Amino acid sequence: MSAQKTGSSSGSKLSGFLLLSILLSIAVLVVAYLIQRPHSSPAYNAPHAALDLRAGIDLSAQYLIKADASNGRFAYLVDADNGAEDRTYNIVRHSGAMYALAMLDDADPKRQTKAALIRSAGFLKQNFISSEIHPGIQVVWQKHAPEKGIAELGAAGLALVALSKVHQLEPSVVSLEDLQSLGRFVLYLQRPDGSFADRYEIGSGPTDGSPPSLYYPGEAALGLLSLYELDRSPVWLDAAYRALEYLAQSRANLTILPADHWALIATAKLAAICSHENCRMDRSELIVHAEHVCESILREQRIAPGTLTDGAFDLRGNTASAATRLEGLLAALEFLPDGDLHRQIRSAADRGIGFLLRSEIATGEYAGGFLESSTGAQRDQIRIDYVQHALCALLRYRVLSVNG
Repeated sequence: MSAQKTGSSSGSKLSGFLLLSILLSIAVLVVAYLIQRPHSSPAYNAPHAALDLRAGIDLSAQYLIKADASNGRFAYLVDADNGAEDRTYNIVRHSGAMYALAMLDDADPKRQTKAALIRSAGFLKQNFISSEIHPGIQVVWQKHAPEKGIAELGAAGLALVALSKVHQLEPSVVSLEDLQSLGRFVLYLQRPDGSFADRYEIGSGPTDGSPPSLYYPGEAALGLLSLYELDRSPVWLDAAYRALEYLAQSRANLTILPADHWALIATAKLAAICSHENCRMDRSELIVHAEHVCESILREQRIAPGTLTDGAFDLRGNTASAATRLEGLLAALEFLPDGDLHRQIRSAADRGIGFLLRSEIATGEYAGGFLESSTGAQRDQIRIDYVQHALCALLRYRVLSVNG
């Protein structure tokens, strides 16, 4: 009797083990299917229906301009299923959307792009910018006035980039003095070694986030270089160079570098400036840093022909991470020397832009928008920075295509 019970118990355990194995196998197949399946939303574009580059740029430009309301506030986060708009807001991404509009106007000046830029600049100035910490310094507050308390470095950096363009278009909207006062805030947060504090907090002064932002230093350097192009004060150029030099030196011993696209974009702008001027700066460290960042990004890209995520940089087909990495890679092509890495980046850009064009919403109310994921791994939401980064990547790629 005891032996029968033992045999029965062993059989039950074996059956349970087999059942568990079968269930796990089914689960693996389901996950694989979900990763590669076409998105259930009507907004999804199948790989064979990818938009061409011109159409993709036009649709995203239209989305971004339409998303800029009459008061200059962008539709920040929209549910593509029911049209509901989340009322939260992020002023860093507001400035990022303005940056994309500025790039769009540089590529193809149009009245509606200029109007959207001026509206969004007015919203930014009226609601988020003030000079209350030191005379001659203006900051971009994290929250809408009067809920002041934190002013972030990245917001000031991208605001400098975007508002410098607005100043060129309409100096009466943004004065050079306004821009210089924002530049002084960036300098106020910079340490002697070239690094930055992440933010200013009322009552605490300069401080770091937890963890510190990966992107703020590159955004700050880009903003300072944009200001330098307007007034040619060497203080901005020197501060931008020291910021990029610190990033290069602090990452010199890393095997895999973070995908810091803003540092690559700022390095490209510095290289462009120095190609026309005698900067008297040793840029060799910056070039090596850029090469290593690009190599780390290239290792992330998915090579999976015939799948939804071919050309993406993760299994879920995250559109923003793909777009930002492409922005950085394409910027690097502007200054990296010809050679194997240059060719690898060009090939990766071709594949990555194909992924973005397949992921773009092609028709309907949200045409030109981008969902968080091309595979349906996240909710059907369109955030303004998804569109901004994709549009910037597409615009940079068009310049590459035109120039060969």
